[in-house]
Amino acid sequence: MSAGLMATPQTAEAQGLEVNPWQHCGIGAMIFPENGVAAAISNIIWDLGTTAVTSATVTPEQCGTSIVDVALLIDSSYDQLAMETAQGSGEHLTAALNLVGCNATEETVGALRADLAEVASSSNYTEMSHEEKAYSYYSSLQTVAAGCA
Repeated sequence: MSAGLMATPQTAEAQGLEVNPWQHCGIGAMIFPENGVAAAISNIIWDLGTTAVTSATVTPEQCGTSIVDVALLIDSSYDQLAMETAQGSGEHLTAALNLVGCNATEETVGALRADLAEVASSSNYTEMSHEEKAYSYYSSLQTVAAGCA
């Protein structure tokens, strides 16, 4: 994020910017402000992304509140979300979809289920950290949300 954005009191979301807590918040974003991939990797290496998500709640003016809410929900309830996604319904799944402006339709849940199945069937799934799984789910949810506008 540029210094100009940090100095303004508006949220990044209010400025119309797409915000990803792992890429735009935390230590990684401070070190790599112009490289979201490097910022996300740095945040995961530093502390599995916890500081990035936490800093997003402490300084929402830099990160965008609804996107951060989604990240926090996924981070705190990934196992429940994965189970509900596989089942096709549940309170956490509905809440996550509502936070990104979607309804829990057959199409949206089906898209999330397909992405989750692909990630879960990968050979390195059991070695993935909680944060890597949560980030993958977050990415899938953002993709689904793009079709809900």
